[in-house]
Amino acid sequence: MKSYQPKSKISIIITAFFALLLMIPEDSSAQRFGHFAPPRPMPRPMPMPRPMPPPRPGPRPIPPRPLPPPHPYPHPYPRPYPVPFHPYPVPFPYAYHPFVPYVWGPTWYPVGFFLTTLTTAAIVISVENTNYNYDDGVYYVKQSDGYKVVPAPLGATISELPKGYAVINVSGTDYYYYGGTYYSKASSKYKVVNAPVGAVVTHIPEGAEEKTIDGQKYLIYNNVYYQPISKDGQDSYVVVQGK
Repeated sequence: MKSYQPKSKISIIITAFFALLLMIPEDSSAQRFGHFAPPRPMPRPMPMPRPMPPPRPGPRPIPPRPLPPPHPYPHPYPRPYPVPFHPYPVPFPYAYHPFVPYVWGPTWYPVGFFLTTLTTAAIVISVENTNYNYDDGVYYVKQSDGYKVVPAPLGATISELPKGYAVINVSGTDYYYYGGTYYSKASSKYKVVNAPVGAVVTHIPEGAEEKTIDGQKYLIYNNVYYQPISKDGQDSYVVVQGK
């Protein structure tokens, strides 16, 4: 019996080709001939953690109020804030006239004036553990490069009044007025006191401030309120509120 012999090499190649196709996996053949397997399901993404919201800001802290600057001269002058205005009734009608600062001679200086040196007649006065320099009705405090004029400290005593003072009688008591300062006699000396309500003066020194209250103009000097009046035909001022 004769075995089958292929008639040509072509038939052998074709047979081998088909046999090779049968050996190729299905996916590869499908891709090769344009048929694709269904896509594999994608893995489900892991949930991302939600970011935590930022903390809500609390109430804004209120900064502390700055302290007032130190006084240019020691306590008790001047007071840090003006005193409330409660005028004392006086037996003089209101009569406005322009304010003209007064100067008590060549050796008198207004509050705030600065001198590099004092005369040899100046003396040291101690009030409430604070030293002042006094010279002819003017009070000074010593600074690094000189002396500065300040209001007369309450309680300061001098042995002799400066020239040019005025005597003012209020309710039977004599007061002595010079340069915006009031004195009362204490034994053989003179003591700085508060301005007595009802005192009438003809002059107020430089540094007074004019202020309108209830339609009337007053002068404020060293926290003392003066009402402009006319007394005996002369422009004057009466103390309606002291310290």
